[in-house]
Amino acid sequence: MVGIPLKFAPAATPVRLVGLTGETRGQAWPLRVVIMWLVLAAMLLMINAPMIRAERFGDPDDALRLMQVRDLLGGQSWFDVHQYRIAAPEGVAMHWSRLVDVPLAAMIVILRPVLGTPMAELVTAATVPLLTLLAALMLVGRLTAKFFDVETVGIVCLVTGIGGPLLFQMTPLRIDHHGWQVVLSLAALNGLAARDGLRGGAAIGLSLAALLAISIEGLPMTAVFLGVLALRGLTTRGGRGFAGLASASAVLALGSAAIFAGTRGFGDLATHCDQVSPIHLALFAAVALGTAALVVLAPRRWPVALGVLGATGAAALALYLGVAPQCRGGAFVALDPMVYKFWYEGVAEGMPFWHLPPVIAIETVGVPLIGLASIAVLWRDATSAAERAWWRDHALVLMGAFLIGAMLARASATACGIAAVPTGALVLRWIVALRTAPLLRRVVGYAGILLMLMPPLPVVAWTRLTAQATGNAAAAGMPAVSQCSYPIAARALDTLPATDLFLPLDIGPDILVRSHQRVVATGHHRGAAGMHDVIAAFLGTPDQAHAIITRRHATIIAVCPDIPEPANYRYYAPNGFMAQLLRGKTPPWLQPVNLAPGSHMLFWRVKG
Repeated sequence: MVGIPLKFAPAATPVRLVGLTGETRGQAWPLRVVIMWLVLAAMLLMINAPMIRAERFGDPDDALRLMQVRDLLGGQSWFDVHQYRIAAPEGVAMHWSRLVDVPLAAMIVILRPVLGTPMAELVTAATVPLLTLLAALMLVGRLTAKFFDVETVGIVCLVTGIGGPLLFQMTPLRIDHHGWQVVLSLAALNGLAARDGLRGGAAIGLSLAALLAISIEGLPMTAVFLGVLALRGLTTRGGRGFAGLASASAVLALGSAAIFAGTRGFGDLATHCDQVSPIHLALFAAVALGTAALVVLAPRRWPVALGVLGATGAAALALYLGVAPQCRGGAFVALDPMVYKFWYEGVAEGMPFWHLPPVIAIETVGVPLIGLASIAVLWRDATSAAERAWWRDHALVLMGAFLIGAMLARASATACGIAAVPTGALVLRWIVALRTAPLLRRVVGYAGILLMLMPPLPVVAWTRLTAQATGNAAAAGMPAVSQCSYPIAARALDTLPATDLFLPLDIGPDILVRSHQRVVATGHHRGAAGMHDVIAAFLGTPDQAHAIITRRHATIIAVCPDIPEPANYRYYAPNGFMAQLLRGKTPPWLQPVNLAPGSHMLFWRVKG
């Protein structure tokens, strides 16, 4: 059956869903999710097989995440997330959470006695992202089963798997934390649909606490969920609807404090803008106290409740800006200007969607907008006030996620996951309607469904045709794959005594994870001093570079000539140090060495 085969409770309690069918109560929907996951996992493994065989991470963060897990298993303290081989000897204190390290470390420990350490790490790096995808599919499947039949669950899982921004964060070897951010946002969305307001609020609060511990970028989504709960309270008669908001706020405060103590300890109580710090814990506690007051007061008139909410929000904001005014501009506001310009502004996933290539930009905004349009149709066709209230809430969460993802490209994966349920439901409705339609209408309808599922398809087709006509692969938006082999380079470097390497930022993590060498900097903002030196050296004159490299005690320079970073240095400084190296012009204080034949990398040894 296509539609909403459940009855909603009366309008006074619009979030308590009742009347699930026997089919959705059983095990049919989880089985459908597992089947769809197996299909998607097999496809992802086949597509990414060359990358897996070559142990080629898609992002430097993934390599450094494995390094962090390896250090943990090698005896580094649970509470110490320094990378001591970056900017040695002090190292760089990473802001990453141990929560993400847990599944990776656990699987490596389990597989290591059977497969050996190298293979256990590779299997883990390929498998854990797929398990993250399974968790996301289970959550969208569970939410779908509350409203629709099992056939819709399968279509929704397919829609989830088609979403490029989401799937990218859960593809094999993508072991950084962004996939878990999507999963926890979907868990909060499930809490929003819970029958019981208190339990649902607790689920939301716990999910958001874990989300924020993994990445402070979850603050805007946290505000969205709490805002929706506040709206529910304001629109519930008698002022009794704030229990869910109070429950979520209390669990958020307590859960954040517990996770902070359990993963960070009390050795660093300073204020950090890029991770949960004591000021954030105080902020969450203030919100929890304000929302608890709403439950105690139980105001019968919405202006009074709105006043209490406003006072709570103003007090929390004043506390935050008063104690941590340096954080008002975000986590990266204090970056060195050179690092901000030549590194951060070049990280496309951290920029608004209009900085992305057209195909990716269209998908980034198109998938959530189609989800919003689908919700509008479902809201219009709803048969009760309770149904409309749910789709209103779902739309508000999706709208918030869409706006966040539009301004921060990597966050669009969350919006794609939240859009999957309404989009999949509408797609199946149209498929059923087209089964009896005339042939021409069927063809046009299926083409429309295809466009709905893959908004960038016309642009992709046009660029591919243009590329074939001109013979220019770049015109199709197909970036060339680097010929550099980091494993070959790292094996050669691993035969040398440990030293400090002067490398472009994006190379460092791959060399670190494959050798015992040290690097001056990687593309991680906590090491901004080293990043500044690397950028300044490659953009500067050979003499300026020599002074920096000598001060950093680096003895070897290595460059992969066909990745974007060296090309960017050459673009901004056509006569700079990097540009001269790429042209084969070597200053007298350097000696070219063929250190790793077959790696396609360039090496120089610093003389004396």
